[in-house]
Amino acid sequence: MSQSSVNIEEVDVCKCGYYCRLKTSRTPLNPGRRFFGCKASKENGGCGYFRWIDPSLEKADESSLMNRFIDGHNPIDRLKRKVKELEEERDSLKFQLNENEEKMMVLNKKLKEVKLQRDWENVKFNRVVIVFLCLLTIKWLFNIV
Repeated sequence: MSQSSVNIEEVDVCKCGYYCRLKTSRTPLNPGRRFFGCKASKENGGCGYFRWIDPSLEKADESSLMNRFIDGHNPIDRLKRKVKELEEERDSLKFQLNENEEKMMVLNKKLKEVKLQRDWENVKFNRVVIVFLCLLTIKWLFNIV
């Protein structure tokens, strides 16, 4: 086992009687350091139980971690940026979807109009054919007589 890993064999129970969750510090002074803490914060009626799991950092390690956090290597900041990018992409895609749905509605309306026009043209053509056949029949009848 490496020096930086810690074997957690026990689970802490706070004064409230809850099993404590393993949490990770996101503060500049203890970035990435794990600890057990009460399920509810003290402000929310919890008991405020707290115990570090990981040892404190050496000054050189602390300085290195601080620089990484400041330079944007903080995984939470990266994830927040990624979430923001994805939300912007989602909003853009929603806008495009709405535009495409509006275009589709216009095209469907035009399609219905074209179909009605075509049906009307077919009716007119059928009338002409029927009139022509009637005329041919009448001519044929009068030629026979």
